[in-house]
Amino acid sequence: MYEPRLKLATFGAVFMLMAFAAPANAQATRTWVSGLGNDGNPCSRTAPCQTFAGALSKTAAGGEINCLDPAGYGTVTIAQSVTIDCTGTFASVLAAGTNGITISGAGIKVILRNLEIAGSGTGLNGVNITAAAEVTIHKCNIWGFTGSGVIASPSAGLVNLFVADTYIAQVNKGISMAASGGFVIAVVRNVYIYHPNSSGLESGSAGTYASMSSSTITGAGGAAISTIGGNGVINVATSILTYNNTAILASSSGSVIRISDNNILNNNASISIGGGATVASGVNNKVDPAGTSPNGTIATQ
Repeated sequence: MYEPRLKLATFGAVFMLMAFAAPANAQATRTWVSGLGNDGNPCSRTAPCQTFAGALSKTAAGGEINCLDPAGYGTVTIAQSVTIDCTGTFASVLAAGTNGITISGAGIKVILRNLEIAGSGTGLNGVNITAAAEVTIHKCNIWGFTGSGVIASPSAGLVNLFVADTYIAQVNKGISMAASGGFVIAVVRNVYIYHPNSSGLESGSAGTYASMSSSTITGAGGAAISTIGGNGVINVATSILTYNNTAILASSSGSVIRISDNNILNNNASISIGGGATVASGVNNKVDPAGTSPNGTIATQ
């Protein structure tokens, strides 16, 4: 006669245990990292994780990871919408021999703010974007990579890329776009790209479009602005291109580079135009004699 009551009591006890256990596995909208943290922690403010990868696994899609103190927080691959914001402290990703931050998730939206992403001379790419809907890189320092500071190379879909108030140095290419099957639309504002071995801002395929303003590219071993493949389009306004091997290189047939209100100064060559490519000028750029004359016809607008 006691068996039904016993079963009911047992069921109730199991239900209560499940109810109390569920929150421990739930993901948080905001998580925290600290140099003194532990990835076994829940990543709360009082029990932070130690790495971005550890915190990401406990952050809900669309959530945010914040930094409590100066530290190196490790490389990370992001496949969900998230913001990593370390405003107010020094937060670094050291990526010797690998990519710093890889973003690979169709339709996701990612914001990276106030980070140092360091390759130490052997890193591959600072921010490597293979799939996403939107990526914002704001107030970051990216340096020391054998590839690109930022590269967007989707095989499908559209990546909207926004890079602002960011410093990129000691890289082969500053910001490069090479869509193998998708599209890239990039907006670059107030970015300083210093001494890239090859190019500063580059369109390497069809389906790539960029607009740069209020930025500086200096010391490029190749070209500050270049279209090297496909019919990509780059618009450049109110920027400084100086001490580069070539300031403007439109070498891919069908590609277009539009320039307006720029200072193009002290370059070995000012503008180089390949067959079938176009450089269109607003006729308000300043080009000093130190740069050689354009080797093609510039269309006025």
